[in-house]
Amino acid sequence: MRQLSDVPPVDEVMYRTSVSAFRAEGFRLIDAQETTGSKNYLDRILNLIRGTAFTLAIYSEETRATAFANISLELGFAVMCGKPLVIVKSPDATPPSDLKMTDWIEYHEDRPDDFFRIIQRAARELRDIAANQQMLFEVAIDADDPDCAVAFERLQKAFLLTGNPDYLGFMQNLVDRVQGQELKVELYDLNRLLSEMRLFHKQMRSALA
Repeated sequence: MRQLSDVPPVDEVMYRTSVSAFRAEGFRLIDAQETTGSKNYLDRILNLIRGTAFTLAIYSEETRATAFANISLELGFAVMCGKPLVIVKSPDATPPSDLKMTDWIEYHEDRPDDFFRIIQRAARELRDIAANQQMLFEVAIDADDPDCAVAFERLQKAFLLTGNPDYLGFMQNLVDRVQGQELKVELYDLNRLLSEMRLFHKQMRSALA
């Protein structure tokens, strides 16, 4: 999430450094300029947020006010989707009021190497989040009466962060569990959950292919 046209120099430096640091840790950053699809720009942004592992926001005191408003809106949606946030800003930029308790990374022109290392550390911490989500998934799925919706949410987060093909088997396990319930009772919520699981399972296979 960043200003995409007439980009201030400081925003461009933060963006390019972030791309390099995350790429070094095996992550690829994408923004709206790299995608096509829905003619509705907001729909495209929201679908990007839903389908990615984490959210990176970049802005400075030079970021255009309208661009910052968009970034704030998109951050709010990412929070609602439960996405890990990485906020990168210049020292004089003000954080959104509702996110003042959220950690952020500041870029200092005189310490570019430190900035790169901190961004890399943030990327590695996302791996720790993925490992924790896998542990929580295993706890959820091994329960005597598992909450499959919660397990599905944890599996989605872990897969999006790692792309680990082992999650295909976990996903099939989940689908089988819910299908077994579907035979016993016809509930709209259960069938909707099963449809979402089947769709994500297809998307996993497509992504890994």
